Amino acid sequence: IKGISSRIFASIQGIEYRMGDIVTITNGNSNVQDAVTQSKDGLYPFFDRSEDIKYLPTFLFDKEAIIYPGEGTEFMPRYFKGKFALHQRCYAIFDFNEIINARFLYFYLKTRNSYFVKNAVGSTVPSLRLDTFQKLKVIIPPKKIQYSVSLCLSFMEQKCNIEKKILHKLLKQKQYLLRQMFI
Repeated sequence: IKGISSRIFASIQGIEYRMGDIVTITNGNSNVQDAVTQSKDGLYPFFDRSEDIKYLPTFLFDKEAIIYPGEGTEFMPRYFKGKFALHQRCYAIFDFNEIINARFLYFYLKTRNSYFVKNAVGSTVPSLRLDTFQKLKVIIPPKKIQYSVSLCLSFMEQKCNIEKKILHKLLKQKQYLLRQMFI
């Protein structure tokens, strides 16, 4: 997906915008020590810099959003739609201008990790700042092209996620069988 996405976005033609001019970008205000790791009724997804989703009893946003960890060594976005909470060192991109498709922007941003790594500040833990997001230049093609690109890449991403789950289950089964052989 990475290679295909890079080729697609390298060939996209359109109008260039600063991301801060076409979306709203803000950070969260929740703390990780208040979160739990198990989902249950009455809890909302809580995003922090880890890949694991945690949960809180309150939500901060009820939106379609692209979520970014604000600290770390790799800055890969997540797409989410619904109610969620956000760590104070994470960013949410939402309220998309009518010229941009949220899923298109999500896939576009997945190809821009090197920009975020290069612009992170700090020596101990690299961190992103709001202006890093705001000044990122985004090429926006017509809506029809955005829709086609996001649909194609969404199908590919779904397929990969399903295959990862299948492989994970098979690996667990294999480990179980190996343990049974040695008992």
